[in-house]
Amino acid sequence: MLGELAHRHRISAVQCALRGPGGTSVARAGEFFAGEGSTAESVTLPFASVTKLFTATVAMQLVTDGDLDLDEPVRDRLSSWADAASGVTLRHLLSHCSGLVCDAPGEPGSAARAATATAAAGLLFPPGSAFSYSNAGFTVVGRLIETATGMSWRQAVTDFLLGPLDIAPAFLGGAVRGGHVVTRNGTVPIAPAVPRAAEPAAALAGRVEDLAAFGGLFLDGRDGASRALLDDEAVAAMRQPPFDAAPFGLADAWGLGWALYGAGPGRWLGLDAAGAGTACHVRVHPASGTVLAFQADSAAGAAAWGDLVTLLRGEGPAVGMPPAGAAAPSTATGGDRALPDCTGRWVNGETVYRISRTASGTAVLEDDDGTEYHLSGHGVRVFSARPAEKPDTEHLGRFLTDPESGRATLMQFAGRLMRRAA
Repeated sequence: MLGELAHRHRISAVQCALRGPGGTSVARAGEFFAGEGSTAESVTLPFASVTKLFTATVAMQLVTDGDLDLDEPVRDRLSSWADAASGVTLRHLLSHCSGLVCDAPGEPGSAARAATATAAAGLLFPPGSAFSYSNAGFTVVGRLIETATGMSWRQAVTDFLLGPLDIAPAFLGGAVRGGHVVTRNGTVPIAPAVPRAAEPAAALAGRVEDLAAFGGLFLDGRDGASRALLDDEAVAAMRQPPFDAAPFGLADAWGLGWALYGAGPGRWLGLDAAGAGTACHVRVHPASGTVLAFQADSAAGAAAWGDLVTLLRGEGPAVGMPPAGAAAPSTATGGDRALPDCTGRWVNGETVYRISRTASGTAVLEDDDGTEYHLSGHGVRVFSARPAEKPDTEHLGRFLTDPESGRATLMQFAGRLMRRAA
């Protein structure tokens, strides 16, 4: 199965781990694993944003020990924290409900400078009132970990989490020099180093086996060693949404670090990550004791992951995934015309999206990477965005309108909340 997916999507290195009550099975495929390297015992690929789950877990360990408080204002810990962001707490940061911009402004260098610059940029919304994915927020979490422990983030995550889980520490720009696939046969360049300030959000690398071991901390039937590492109260808190703030289009809800898919006993935990031409996905189903981890050395890994989940669902496990898009535009012709007036610049910190209309009237969104999406309206506010180069792929977004003017003033897309600038 994995070999077919690697061939179909032209991926040179893809690996998957499935953990269940009977143990963990691992499969690897692609040209990178052909021949001698096919039985490589240690293949390290970037975790990208899945790193945030490890950072969140260390923060919750410190909460359990009384070294951090979920509801203590960040400004009480960080003396340079701006008044404009005075209401932000650790709970807001871990759930992406802080109102902070997605990425730290400028080139702040150190984690301390990045945290200061992020707070000084102000808030997109009052903390706890909405969801907007924030890498910079996890830079701040990393800084809180450093102030609470007197250690660097790297040392804290190694000593408190990676070591006890028997995971060899690997950091992009550190043990993984410049970001490489690492095997017993050598290294292959794959990704640039992560800036020091952004490490708590995206710097870890490792094996799918490592992700499977980490996911085991959050299972209902976890063992005593897991409970000693992260207590039941912390696990329960991470698996529940702390605010009524929908991560529209990304998941059904968001806990402390984890994206949440579904509800009740059928709920899955997870996170999807992509960075510098790689893909990393993890899912945990606490009730059944299932952990699924997937990595690829290509951005096409996201499509391969989607195919894998579809195949698995056909065999039984209904792996949690982001909400599906609507089947068709809200009007028979010119579905994009059902959208409100939305042309112009949409801003989140220094990230800028642009929406324009073609001569034929089609609404087109261009993101900060230059990718163009054709938009189709579903009612007054919700839209589907289809990449111009991959029209069979669909992402959901929505506009939020001012109640007095009726004008669209906010846009929620790709996890970010964007303010209308023009």
